[in-house]
Amino acid sequence: MRLTKAAPMRLIFGLWAFPAFAECGFDLAAEEARVAAAKSCGEAHEIYEGCLWGSTADVQRGAMVRKLCEKGFLDKLSSGQKKRYGRRIAACEKKYRNEDGSMCRSMEAACAAGAAYDYWKKYGVK
Repeated sequence: MRLTKAAPMRLIFGLWAFPAFAECGFDLAAEEARVAAAKSCGEAHEIYEGCLWGSTADVQRGAMVRKLCEKGFLDKLSSGQKKRYGRRIAACEKKYRNEDGSMCRSMEAACAAGAAYDYWKKYGVK
């Protein structure tokens, strides 16, 4: 997770969490609906990172964030930039390829969603 001045972390039940944690629940469909209803990549990414479960439940929501973010920048990239973006996504997959467990799938999804968010910030329409 990234720390920014806009999203300071706080300690809750012994775990560090974003302020959005207070809005998170244990209903996956509701969390997916919140991500889907986001008005921008930035908002979707904030909700996603603030409500990470650390399990395979994060994979679907991460894919949703990635798709939303990519809508805002992918068609604007040159072929070289698209290749670099693809390599960055592949690096996320490679990093956790040989790791077992649902937490690793969560970290892989968060890595890819973070890459899409970074590219959206740099090249996308805000």
